[in-house]
Amino acid sequence: MKVLIIDDEEKITDVLTSYFERNGDQTYVANTGEQAIEIMDSIPLDMIILDLMLPDIDGEEICQYAKLNYQIPVIMLTAKISIEDKVNGFNSGADDYVVKPFHPKEILIRAERLLPLKTQQDVIRFGDLTILKELNTVKRQEEMIQLTQHEATILCLLAENPKKVYSRDDLLYKMVGGVQENNPRVVDQHIKNLRKKLNNDYIQTVFGIGYKMNEMADGHEI
Repeated sequence: MKVLIIDDEEKITDVLTSYFERNGDQTYVANTGEQAIEIMDSIPLDMIILDLMLPDIDGEEICQYAKLNYQIPVIMLTAKISIEDKVNGFNSGADDYVVKPFHPKEILIRAERLLPLKTQQDVIRFGDLTILKELNTVKRQEEMIQLTQHEATILCLLAENPKKVYSRDDLLYKMVGGVQENNPRVVDQHIKNLRKKLNNDYIQTVFGIGYKMNEMADGHEI
């Protein structure tokens, strides 16, 4: 699995990296919240090990970002032991909560137990795209492309119903459960981002109506 270890203590990141890599896993290290977000946005991850106390961004905010955009399992590390702190950690989306000090083997075992939550995924195929729904990831030939939660929601809906045209309101409703106090034009930005990431016109604009998949792309490259 691909594991992101987020902690500003080098001793902790070194020992966890050693244990995961000896287990055959691929590790990435971030010492700040900003670095963590950059890695999340560029690499399809399977697991996040997250220290609650970071120098720039609160760990709970990082956890919420991971869950909102990618649904990656998160194990939260902290020296805080009160029940209120644990409740706050779980409320931010953490899948597990480990109090320091800990043995790195414990973290490895906990991560492996959470992994099935990540790997049980539905797959949609359209042309040369393989969309891994639960991973918010698209495979095109040998390239893995990471999507945000909203991008994945739009692409999955369009690819599952390639002959149907969806309005902005349709897509927005699917994204957030309604259109109240939301601007349907935000859908256009997500479509723009998808087209940039996929590097082709898989998504067709039907002027005056909305968007659909380009059926010419199904079955061959465009």
